[in-house]
Amino acid sequence: MTREGELSQFPCGSAAIAEILNQKSAFTVIFVDSRSKTSLKGQIAASLATIWPFNANPLFGKTARKLGRKGCTENNRPARVWTVCCIVTNILLAALASCLGLAPQPAAAIDPYQMVSPAYESAAGSGGLFSGVRQIGESLLGGPSYQIAAVPPQLNAPATIASPVVGSPIVQGGPVYNTFGGFDPMFPRLRSQIDTRLYLRGEYLLWDVSGMDSPVLVTTSPTGTAQSDAGVLGNGSTSVLFGGGELNGGTTGGFLFGGGLWITPQQSASIEAEFFQLSEENDRYRGSSGGDVILGRPYFDITNGNEDALLISYPNLVGGDVRVDSSSKLRSYLINARIALCSHGAGCTQCGERDHTDWIIGYRNLRLSDSLQITDSENSLASVPSASYTRSDSFRTKNQFQGLQLGFIHRILLHRAWLESTMRVALGNNEQTLDISGSTTRTQSGATDQFAGGLYAVRSNSGSFQRDEFMMMPELGLRFGYRLTDRLHASIGYSVLYLPNVVRASEQIDRDLNPGLIPVEANPLTGALRPQVLWVQSDYLAHGVHFGAELHF
Repeated sequence: MTREGELSQFPCGSAAIAEILNQKSAFTVIFVDSRSKTSLKGQIAASLATIWPFNANPLFGKTARKLGRKGCTENNRPARVWTVCCIVTNILLAALASCLGLAPQPAAAIDPYQMVSPAYESAAGSGGLFSGVRQIGESLLGGPSYQIAAVPPQLNAPATIASPVVGSPIVQGGPVYNTFGGFDPMFPRLRSQIDTRLYLRGEYLLWDVSGMDSPVLVTTSPTGTAQSDAGVLGNGSTSVLFGGGELNGGTTGGFLFGGGLWITPQQSASIEAEFFQLSEENDRYRGSSGGDVILGRPYFDITNGNEDALLISYPNLVGGDVRVDSSSKLRSYLINARIALCSHGAGCTQCGERDHTDWIIGYRNLRLSDSLQITDSENSLASVPSASYTRSDSFRTKNQFQGLQLGFIHRILLHRAWLESTMRVALGNNEQTLDISGSTTRTQSGATDQFAGGLYAVRSNSGSFQRDEFMMMPELGLRFGYRLTDRLHASIGYSVLYLPNVVRASEQIDRDLNPGLIPVEANPLTGALRPQVLWVQSDYLAHGVHFGAELHF
């Protein structure tokens, strides 16, 4: 029936309808639903009866009674055991039906993202994942903001979809709703608790990240340069082959997965989680020479007060190779409680607000890790017997942040589109870890010796070090989304994440060296113990665009 253009429902039966029509002449009869009304408990009992009929089921029907009459004797124990098992099974099934039938059904949930008109709810519910496709070409801002569901079907006309794919449980009526619909006799509340409450999100990240500053690590000089000047910084003829700039910076990809579940039917509170990870950033260098090309590893000699270099390759003196590898990784996950600013829920009809703001509070965990590995090998060309050396320096840092996260999410609804802004600030502890190690291997006259320490990592600064620093980590985000269907949304956005006071691997290299500490170490040692642990801190910025989709069940 309709009353002033709105659909209404009244009790079935000719007597009830006649009484209503006598009271309200403005009503017009459109259709009468003559189907019988059965309670949830009755539906479950009927479903159980179709699966386990008490009179015809072989577990406890005629077969069981026949077994009971013919075989319930001391000599036919299997028949008696079968009968007892049938009785116990049916008692448990009856108890299950009774328990499930007593649970009340939750109220219909409000969907702030679909904004379905009450008159069209049946159409949106039956459309599933690909419903509302007919509306894609409509204007973003035109038309009533709430009538954006699929075209409603004719009254009393059952929905029929010929395609076996579109008519499958995963698509028609919602991915979760109809998929779990087959389990209604056993789990009648499951799909109603999940439908319109669960949402998932996936995005591809294309971000630009800050690199770590690096000192000059490999140098060269023209052929003919004096040995004392070869590879030494400050000489006009010395060229930088690697280092002296930023490592592991620039554009990188990544992914983000998130989701949540509204706790209340009004969607005023939810629990959500998010995880993102950027691809590992790498920089590397490879250099090799048999002595014809000069290669050096520069440092500052604190005993003489001038620049110097460890020669990897020099004509008629030494030949070898040098390898540098660096990497950086960033990942983060969080768990938030999301609470609506309006207690009536998003898209509230009582407040008349289409936009909604949610406060967030939760836990944030983030890890930024870097590594730098420098390895060189040189073979003596002048000494007899010849000697070979292999040196390795390793610097590894890790920033492990854990803390409280606060912020808000504001979403503006624009008919089929939406615009969402996010501001989050995490406050907590950043556990900084620094691992420095070095090693040297010498092979001479068939004998191999191992020494602790390389060039930049010697006994004065080697080891594992850790300290805690307070950190405040802000994050800003902006996303624009468009509803492809009633449940599937496409989005594009931009985010900025700032990490102050982090430790990076290459920035922990101390170029001030005491040559006496370079293996094989001088004995006795004179001069200061350098290099040392620096604990240099810098800022890290990650920002960029992301493309993704949201799926609302």
